[in-house]
Amino acid sequence: MFSIIKSGMDTALQELSTISNNISNANSTGFKKTSVMFSEFYNGRTPHGVESALVGLGANAEVSRRSDAQGSLIEMGGALDAAIVGNGYFMTQHPDQVGYSVTRNGAFSLDSEGFLVTQDGDFVLGINAVNENFLNLGVDGTELERIQVPVKDSNEPLSSISIGNNGDILAAFGEEFEVPVATLPLTIFSNPSGLKQLGSGKYSPTDLSGKVFLGNPSSPGFGDLETGYVEGSNVDITTEMTNMIRAQQQFNGAARIMQTNSDMIEKMTR
Repeated sequence: MFSIIKSGMDTALQELSTISNNISNANSTGFKKTSVMFSEFYNGRTPHGVESALVGLGANAEVSRRSDAQGSLIEMGGALDAAIVGNGYFMTQHPDQVGYSVTRNGAFSLDSEGFLVTQDGDFVLGINAVNENFLNLGVDGTELERIQVPVKDSNEPLSSISIGNNGDILAAFGEEFEVPVATLPLTIFSNPSGLKQLGSGKYSPTDLSGKVFLGNPSSPGFGDLETGYVEGSNVDITTEMTNMIRAQQQFNGAARIMQTNSDMIEKMTR
């Protein structure tokens, strides 16, 4: 009996922890909520077992599942803000990272060297233009590099910069016309649920995330870019609060049963 009650309390605590994390990130850009799936322990089944006669041995929390539902678009008005509508992730790289991470947070800016960076200071990966010409995106992404606007190579100050819906980045220096700077691609995975969560809306590819596909925004299978916007969290506070109340009631109910069970054992052993 004790193990059954304890399993109910453990699953309730795990659900409360997950819900608390969702609520605390309700205003985080590009955050995707997580839910916990539960299963029930049963005695060994036999060919003659009757479903209604099987007695549960407690509950078990299975692997958490991330919801990839689209978050709401928040208008920021920045020239380098970009929200993905549909499938896809931006590819980023920490200054000392080998490989890359992915994120849906498109709140970008330029650092002092002209590199396109995220809010956490990670470099955004893409294909820099050569001789003011855009390059085609390959299939394996080996040509991806840190996107850099040549602010130090120009004798004129940066007067404007924009990201097109197809991921092309254009910039103008002084009174000159806009010239190609780089292409911002998207990546999708055959099993996005297999991505490892790193925090701050970033994820790392794993063996479980499956095959990687690269493509330009608005190309078949990839989402569109909405410039001037960022994607907000897909957390619904009302739903999360309702789930929290349910989980709290589950924990309180299991705690009362445990206290009753303890009182019964104490009376029996007097």
